Amino acid sequence: MSDMARYAYATIRETIAEQIQTGQLTEGQQLASERELCDLYQIARSTLRQALSQLENMGVIYRRNRLGWFVCPRKLRYDPMRHVSFLHYTVAQGFEPSTRVLSQNKGKADARISQVMALDGRSTVTELTRLRSVDGRPVVVERIFFNNRHFIGLEKQDLSLSINAMLKNQYGHSQLTFAIQIESCCLFNPHAAYLGVNDGALGLRVLRTIYSEKGEIIEFDEELWRHDALMVENQTHISLTSQDR
Repeated sequence: MSDMARYAYATIRETIAEQIQTGQLTEGQQLASERELCDLYQIARSTLRQALSQLENMGVIYRRNRLGWFVCPRKLRYDPMRHVSFLHYTVAQGFEPSTRVLSQNKGKADARISQVMALDGRSTVTELTRLRSVDGRPVVVERIFFNNRHFIGLEKQDLSLSINAMLKNQYGHSQLTFAIQIESCCLFNPHAAYLGVNDGALGLRVLRTIYSEKGEIIEFDEELWRHDALMVENQTHISLTSQDR
């Protein structure tokens, strides 16, 4: 790539980013077509696509198949140290959430899940896969594994509703311990397709292990998020001492 082309795509990237930051381009607004943008900035299609790809990786625009490029909606703010339901924190932030159950299967866990959940050879799990959307836009695929020994009659529950409420109201679990890990990942099909992104797109993985009052693992969750849909934040109050200086 020539120095001129390298400078050109960086300039276009910063120009579009500034238009979004200043409100010239607003949430959900469609960008001009690639042909129109090439004509506007007098650049090659390959140069433009590099700029758009970087903006996509930055989480400020996203692509919809056959429709073009759009400005990303505002991100959900997620505090992993507060255990509140998806329904609660989305509604509290002014979003409209929805949930679709993709599959529900009962059987033996694979080697990875057996190890993570410390299962013996006799234990079975129910694997629940759900697609959760915000304002009609899919943002996260949830894979939830329940240790069936702790969830008698699970098949009779409406698993499109809050799992937190079910744990408390149906199974009497109110004092739980959560271990959470958050890491970047790639989203592969079929999960990428559910989220409307390309196979191998950037994503965010949230892993959650849930322990009962007796210290037994009763549930393990894997959440696969669009990287442009979530902002992780936490406020912590600390007291500094002279030894911390």
